[in-house]
Amino acid sequence: MKEFSFLMGNCPGALVEIAAELKKEHVNIEGIAGLTVLDEGVISMVTDNDGSARKILKDLNVDFEEREALEMDLPHHPGELSTLLGRLKEDHVNVLSIYAGVEKSKLIFTVDQVDKAKQIFRLE
Repeated sequence: MKEFSFLMGNCPGALVEIAAELKKEHVNIEGIAGLTVLDEGVISMVTDNDGSARKILKDLNVDFEEREALEMDLPHHPGELSTLLGRLKEDHVNVLSIYAGVEKSKLIFTVDQVDKAKQIFRLE
């Protein structure tokens, strides 16, 4: 799974063109996060089709960064996020992004040491 992160103008409808193209190509958004920093919108998202999402962003001339994203089911109990982050901290793995997926209890995150994080959480 790949995370695509990009900047865009902070104005009404700024994300609609990308969302419409994803819809047109039958690409589903599995997780998305966005916020405004100064006057720029910062978006990070994962989809169910990395190749199509990459092509759409390129065709729309969107400059983006791409990273491997990890996805986990996070039990819905107090302290679960703290436990997960503590395990990464113990092994000196830095979290680059983190957000909820569209499915209940799905956590999506990127880190600076993907292989180490996969080993810690026995992913893949």
